[in-house]
Amino acid sequence: MVSVAQGQAPSSDSLELLKHHQTVLQAHVTGDVAAWLAVEADTTISVQAGAVTYLTRTERQASRAAYLGRTTFEVYRDVSSPIVRLSDDGTLGWVIAEVETVGWAARADGTIEDISEIWAWIELYQKSSEGWRMTGNVSNRRP
Repeated sequence: MVSVAQGQAPSSDSLELLKHHQTVLQAHVTGDVAAWLAVEADTTISVQAGAVTYLTRTERQASRAAYLGRTTFEVYRDVSSPIVRLSDDGTLGWVIAEVETVGWAARADGTIEDISEIWAWIELYQKSSEGWRMTGNVSNRRP
């Protein structure tokens, strides 16, 4: 289900943004870094832990391969329906999501860390002749 502006039916653009969001969730469970990268722009902006970071596709590929290589998710799903919004001119969009994650990760010392967290984030998208691409993400973990 897509939450869109009150009184409006989901547009094809809204549905495409939701599809990209689902691709990101599924990539965490399957470890499919290529699918995750395919919905993103060449350079993205990440805002997390009080820092703003610009990341190239190559940097994200290496980081995510390592992350998903040491992490297994049994659950990576929306807790509530994502909120999708589009700019009036149809060139910008965002998805606000609240996501449950359950799994485990191998630490550098060889121990296993259980993961059971709720995250919330905003995915930022821009539309071009190539279609919708994620250009940024602002995320935080529920304490």
